[in-house]
Amino acid sequence: MENNTDHSDPNNFSPLTVQEVDVDFLPIVYEIIRSVERDFHDNSAKARESQDCSLKVLELQKKFDIARSQIRRLPGIEYNKQDQLKQFEILRTQLRLKRELLQKYRNMCSFETSFK
Repeated sequence: MENNTDHSDPNNFSPLTVQEVDVDFLPIVYEIIRSVERDFHDNSAKARESQDCSLKVLELQKKFDIARSQIRRLPGIEYNKQDQLKQFEILRTQLRLKRELLQKYRNMCSFETSFK
């Protein structure tokens, strides 16, 4: 059986939830800032640190790309704000009507039991 929540595959088009989107960028950003702040007196150490920093920037870019592809898979992302608000109002109206029906049913059931 296949796992449809593979976050690393940008070609996987199954829907995601917001909790499944990987947006944990801070550790990589922290590492980049730390490596930039270091002051090396040795040129070879500077070159090595510069290369490490470049790799971390590429890693961050890849993480951004993965997050973008995951966000595109979120349900409802294709709707603009007005469409989302319209859908929200429709759902709210449906909920209100269903609550009213449930209340009528409860009242009817309690009315019937009082005559037994």
